[in-house]
Amino acid sequence: MSWNKDTSEQTAIAYRDSFKKSIVGKYTDFSEQYPVITSLKLYNNTFLLDAGCGSGRFLSNTKLNQPFLGLDISLEMLKLARKELKKGWFVVGELENLPFKNDVFNEIISVRVLQHIKDQGQAIREFSRVCKANGDVIVLCLNSWTLHCLYKNIRMSKLGRVINYPFKLLLGKRSIFSKWSFDYDNYCSLPEVCRMFDKAGLVVKEKKGGTIGNPWLFNCLYLGRALERFAPGVLRYYFKICIFIENRLASVSPFIYLMDKIIVKGEKR
Repeated sequence: MSWNKDTSEQTAIAYRDSFKKSIVGKYTDFSEQYPVITSLKLYNNTFLLDAGCGSGRFLSNTKLNQPFLGLDISLEMLKLARKELKKGWFVVGELENLPFKNDVFNEIISVRVLQHIKDQGQAIREFSRVCKANGDVIVLCLNSWTLHCLYKNIRMSKLGRVINYPFKLLLGKRSIFSKWSFDYDNYCSLPEVCRMFDKAGLVVKEKKGGTIGNPWLFNCLYLGRALERFAPGVLRYYFKICIFIENRLASVSPFIYLMDKIIVKGEKR
């Protein structure tokens, strides 16, 4: 689901609910939250920035008295996050030009936002700039070395329009090769993200892969809806196995390079 500075309240609510109301959504949420939260230092004196916080699902893990700030391009997303969390600060802004002074935050996270930034290196440099010395920056983004990326590239290309024609006749407007929902969506490989961290003065301390259950496939082929209706137990068991594997192989080569998402943690020098 895409959004921008003009996103409506209805879209913000739909995005929030997409992680709560379906089995596929709940798995997607956990498979992203677990590797990020387990790498964070969540203490009462830790000032946390969630850059691209959306509806605030990651900020819900903060401690009772922990200071945090959520930044997003969408005011409606921030309103929803504020309403959900009932604490913290929220600011409208862009990752390439963060509206903060140098050396402000102890911990910075950014989840599934980097691929929508045209100057990705600049965004990482901004994270480093506003991070305190010895603070951490954790980025989760979609992996370019995957079938998911290949599928995305086809849908964003002219070839996708050709392939989509017979599917459109059979399935209607929302077919499996219809136009990609994002105008700009550039996935990264693990080595690419690590190089950006290094250039920004961030020493890579931790690398992980994440999300092997291919939730995108269930959503694109309508398999998720069918299985949730007719075989929900099978779907839950499948994702349970995926989580078991992810927790044990996320940092093991070659799996770290091939999972749908990559998570990199760097410390500011």
